[in-house]
Amino acid sequence: MFNILGSFGAANLMLTSEGLVMDHPELSGHDGDRSYKVTARRAIQRLSDPRIIDLETIRADIVLGQDESAEIVALKGTYNNAQETLRLYDGIQLDWSEGYKVDLTEVSIDLNNGALSTSTPIQIRSDQGRVQAGRISYDQNKGLVRFTDGIKMTLNPASEGQ
Repeated sequence: MFNILGSFGAANLMLTSEGLVMDHPELSGHDGDRSYKVTARRAIQRLSDPRIIDLETIRADIVLGQDESAEIVALKGTYNNAQETLRLYDGIQLDWSEGYKVDLTEVSIDLNNGALSTSTPIQIRSDQGRVQAGRISYDQNKGLVRFTDGIKMTLNPASEGQ
């Protein structure tokens, strides 16, 4: 079980009927320009599958490339060590370094390649306007964001001097 925790750190470990409970865990990793750091108030490593870790009160800082990053907060999540994926759900807010704020219900992040997707409604806000969609996917390698299912866009007029 402890071999799986190689990239994990925690303030306190306790074995309960829920699994291996960790207080204030931290997970980090990197691949070239991309890196991530995920912290949580509490994590529970499942006894049924130690590669799966359930998280509570999460903050993820993800560096997507030079001068591009995202900060994500969520109430709950699941980290899959075998697949290097992070699924966040329940009260998610994402702040993108390029001035975007994103509200969504659920998101899946591939920590290997920076891909991000959701199949639930999403709203993206910035000073320039707002986009709402039923789904979104982001391909880090192609630099492509794809909106689908009931897309609405509102553009704010530019102020003088901008």
